Amino acid sequence: MNALEGAETIFGRGNITTYSARTSEEILNIHGARQADLIITEDFLPLMGASKLCATIRSDALLRNVSIVVICDATKGSPGQWREAGANAVIRMPVDTVQLFSKISELLVIPQRKDLRVSLRVSVKSQIKKGSFLADSLNISISGMLLETDYLLQEGDRLNCTFNIAHNEIVAECMVTRTEDAGRTGKRRYGVKFLNCDTKALIVIDHFIRLQAKR
Repeated sequence: MNALEGAETIFGRGNITTYSARTSEEILNIHGARQADLIITEDFLPLMGASKLCATIRSDALLRNVSIVVICDATKGSPGQWREAGANAVIRMPVDTVQLFSKISELLVIPQRKDLRVSLRVSVKSQIKKGSFLADSLNISISGMLLETDYLLQEGDRLNCTFNIAHNEIVAECMVTRTEDAGRTGKRRYGVKFLNCDTKALIVIDHFIRLQAKR
């Protein structure tokens, strides 16, 4: 949970609701009530282990539509037994957090890898001025972007940004939070903050950033 809810993760920023459980029965109860998108469980939780938990979920038409990651002790059991029971992925202890987040992102979205620099279509939401323009993102995070454009903006301007990462189109409302001196290209640069990115969009961006960090 410490790894999942770190301040720099999409979980830690409050965009995804997480529930903790001490037993497999608690996992079943939470999933039955909340219809989770993803379950991460250790291999030998009481009172039933991961194999029985996976088999129980996969045999129930109301519960089976969920991704399951099993965290296993390398000295106990075989990863194949949990996959046969219905786990989507098995990760050995000690957990590699990069591997874990990569697998989480794959199971929830599965975006394809593209270059970090992406082009955007932007429209301005302001009572003072309205317009649309093209821009490039020089950097992107789950909190915002650094834009480069010829268009003149001011701090506080609201923008509607549309861009693609792999085959995923992302539409986000943003606000200009800072302006920077023009770069070598002579274009203006602006730091913008995401205001209302949905969970899927944040997962796509987060996964994309992690892949770039591993290059």
